[in-house]
Amino acid sequence: MCYDAAYLISRQLRTAKHLGASKDDIAELEKQLKLVFKEKGLDENIQYKEPEHNNGNSKEEEIHWPEFYHVNGFSHPPTIIYTWGQPFKTKVAEWGFIPFWVKTVSEATDPRKPYNNNLNAQASTIFEKKGFASAAKYGRCVVLLDAYYEHHNYKSKTYPFRIYKKGNEPLYVAGIYTKNTLIDEDTGEEIVKNTIAVLTCNANPMLAKIHNNPAMVKRTGHRMLVILEGEQIGDYLRPYPIAKGQEADPTEEKLFQEEILRLCQPYDQTKLAFHTVRNLRQRKGMDYIGNVPEIGKEYVWEALDYSQFN
Repeated sequence: MCYDAAYLISRQLRTAKHLGASKDDIAELEKQLKLVFKEKGLDENIQYKEPEHNNGNSKEEEIHWPEFYHVNGFSHPPTIIYTWGQPFKTKVAEWGFIPFWVKTVSEATDPRKPYNNNLNAQASTIFEKKGFASAAKYGRCVVLLDAYYEHHNYKSKTYPFRIYKKGNEPLYVAGIYTKNTLIDEDTGEEIVKNTIAVLTCNANPMLAKIHNNPAMVKRTGHRMLVILEGEQIGDYLRPYPIAKGQEADPTEEKLFQEEILRLCQPYDQTKLAFHTVRNLRQRKGMDYIGNVPEIGKEYVWEALDYSQFN
């Protein structure tokens, strides 16, 4: 399952502009990002600089956002998501889907609760699961990743791999989101946030070799993220044919759901690249170097047999 990813907030904002987000849209995204970064104690890493060639005329500052060269999903980092619209609507969401029945901050942040593991959702069952069904109908989204990481098991040890698109193009990853309103029991404050899970499907042969955790394979088979082509995004995000509260035509619903699930197929492995990286957790004999650009660079593990990936 995908618990580790890489994405640059600055790149996500540039892409949002490219896909048609207005100046007001970008300003709202930046406002929401600041709030989430502050909530997570990361706002001190936001840098504000006078723009080049300012000539003293502009009051707008350039914002240099903290970037996620490696981030673990259980820290519930913020990201920018795309939902249906013309052009696509953008929102800030946190990774880690909170079901609709969770009403308080303490519930949402309790690591003992099983739903706090909702970083991923199996695409094949999103319309069936109680916690995901409404979001699958009315909250499909796409998130842009620069890469994601999976661990390979070899002789009782694990080795992290970076998975990315050839040419370093962004990965368009299918997801689902929901809007949560949580009560802070200490202050009585209502906290509103969007939360997401990314979708997984059966793995292609390359990912099946890399992501081979025995317990996972026994439970769900080999998995990978659902990666879409750019021209598939509109089809994945199109509105559900039955409005909330209306009586559904079972045949129409079934056909629509089948069309969505047909998009959730193993991605063409010839379009992906991979390499091993340094450890993504603190490890005996090797420190975790943290969320820095070097974390994504290739690192060769002497004990790993690389011939199996040829």
